[in-house]
Amino acid sequence: MGWGEAAAATTDDILLVTPTWAADRAHFALMRHSIEASALGALRHEVIVQSEDVDVFADFARGPVRVRATADLLPAVVEERRVQALRRAQRLGHRGTQWAGSLALRTGGFPQWVGYTGWHVQQISKLAVAAESRCDTVVVVDCDVVVLPHATAAHLRDDQDRILCLHDPCRPDRIGTKAARWNRQAHRLFQQPFDPRRDYDGAFDTPFVFHAPTVRRMLRHLEQRFRQPWWQVLLNQPVRRWSEFATYRAYIKHFLPQDAVRWRQGPGVTTTSIHRAPAAKAIRAALWEMMRNTAGPPFVTVHSVQAGQRRFQPCDYAPWWFEAPARAG
Repeated sequence: MGWGEAAAATTDDILLVTPTWAADRAHFALMRHSIEASALGALRHEVIVQSEDVDVFADFARGPVRVRATADLLPAVVEERRVQALRRAQRLGHRGTQWAGSLALRTGGFPQWVGYTGWHVQQISKLAVAAESRCDTVVVVDCDVVVLPHATAAHLRDDQDRILCLHDPCRPDRIGTKAARWNRQAHRLFQQPFDPRRDYDGAFDTPFVFHAPTVRRMLRHLEQRFRQPWWQVLLNQPVRRWSEFATYRAYIKHFLPQDAVRWRQGPGVTTTSIHRAPAAKAIRAALWEMMRNTAGPPFVTVHSVQAGQRRFQPCDYAPWWFEAPARAG
């Protein structure tokens, strides 16, 4: 993999990156429809799927979309441990896997296999793609994102060529337990003080913008400090206590000149979330309203959960996007 300077050649385009797996195929399909109905439709899109799910996404591998298996992107040892973790999770079932994750969170890492489950490997995959990218701007877009028709490349770049970082600063006691934990661990990783009186970032939805050369510098920094491959450094972090986004933000905050960074926030740029909507029709109405409001956020994250934690499927709240994608344009 090209972590070196040979990968530093840049172009002026933007690379979209989505890590996903079979269970999220329908959500990915909606996301791709929404991208194609916007001004972002021509952007190259790297889709990183778990190796056993490649065939599930094969139909999307056309035009600007490239589907890649984790086995082709990640070091062999990471892929091997991911597969082992998947098998253990399948044997334990959903509740057993949740229990193992909770135990690993409390113990700081036991059982170790939990650190190689899909969620953790997806975080490594995002950084791996950014590190090898020949585009300066690498934008992570998760499957739960809907791109609205008025989204443009200008939302993902700074007009003065600074490093763009989308953020939502707030006090640690207001960002939630998980986000506070991720911010705190990122500061420990870089040996920086965590001051509970300061604002920290509570935004962990996507789109998230990586500056590829900065990602490469950050990964080299980790390798030089810990004398290990960067991915091993990160996978050695306490289970569920680290975030690739918090790690990246902490690095640019403490190791880059701040006049080179554009910290951008505001409802006109950052994503809006639809969280725990009570019914699919509520999501549908909200999406239509956001599509009409061209002055509003260009990206929507649909966190839709019913009783029993069953997620709504796109066909429940956006069937029109599949029937006539042009209608969204």
